[in-house]
Amino acid sequence: MKPKLFLEDVGKISTSVAGKNIWLVEDLHRHELFKGRHLPNKIYVVDFPGRGMGQEFLLSRHICGPLKFLMIQQIGHSMIRLFKNAFVGRVAQFVILWGGRPLDLLAADPPLYEDNLIDTTYIKLTRVEDASVNRGWRVVKSSVVGEFWKDDTWLIMEECIASGKTLKYFVDESFGEHRPKKLFIFPVCASLEGLEGINEVCVKHGVEFIPVLNSAIVQVAEKGVCKPFTDLGLQPLTIVTRNFYKTLSERYQGSPLCWVGDIGDSLYKTHEYMIETLTDMFKLNMDFGKEDFSQWNHALFSKTFQTKLKKRESEVYEKLKSVMGDG
Repeated sequence: MKPKLFLEDVGKISTSVAGKNIWLVEDLHRHELFKGRHLPNKIYVVDFPGRGMGQEFLLSRHICGPLKFLMIQQIGHSMIRLFKNAFVGRVAQFVILWGGRPLDLLAADPPLYEDNLIDTTYIKLTRVEDASVNRGWRVVKSSVVGEFWKDDTWLIMEECIASGKTLKYFVDESFGEHRPKKLFIFPVCASLEGLEGINEVCVKHGVEFIPVLNSAIVQVAEKGVCKPFTDLGLQPLTIVTRNFYKTLSERYQGSPLCWVGDIGDSLYKTHEYMIETLTDMFKLNMDFGKEDFSQWNHALFSKTFQTKLKKRESEVYEKLKSVMGDG
């Protein structure tokens, strides 16, 4: 699936730092393909050329467990440091649990600031499936450990933004307590749809919204494979560089496979995540013979996992049997 436009068509490299290109996409809502969309005036995309860590993450749907946690941490902290000089006044971070946990700056090494720990609050947003609402999810409550810091710059730590419903809910709620001057997000994968919801709230409250994205601006699939979740992958309005598109297309065999799957499962439920990933690949008729399973989590070849897979997805198991070990 080939995108209708590329990052080179709508953006420009504003600077290059430490081997990373920082692209600036301005006024995307004025482009004929995005007219009427409530997009931020400025979107930054940090490009990691030559299969750097940021690109490698989006090419690694198969990776899960501690390795994925560390990848998210390294990419997120790297992007945050690039924009540190754009922060104003005192800075607070709001870590969305559980997916945003790898981005927590209290674990940054070296620390973001040498003289103090960053103001930190942990947020748990609870959502339920609801077929009556768009994308089928509804946020029902939020739990806060910490406070709504009266700081000038807020960082919302969420690793992946698809529909953006949970973040929109939190931002709208939190601005009732305090309105910072700037709101930054540093997701390792994010969609246009997700940015729209947050931007609408920021415009309403007069807060400058600055999204900093990893390697791509993604279109949510109109009809996804990994329901009830929203697919983030190659779509007609997904925006990447031409070179990265070629790499993505080769890696995912030209399919619209979601690059990230369920991030929470990928971090904390590795068996569940691998079953989801294999099933999605199967549904898209990807050739398992072209997949390097030696790069997958070693649990793939265990008897315990194979038994689960056979019970849950027997067709997938049969297709994989020739490349899976005996445990």
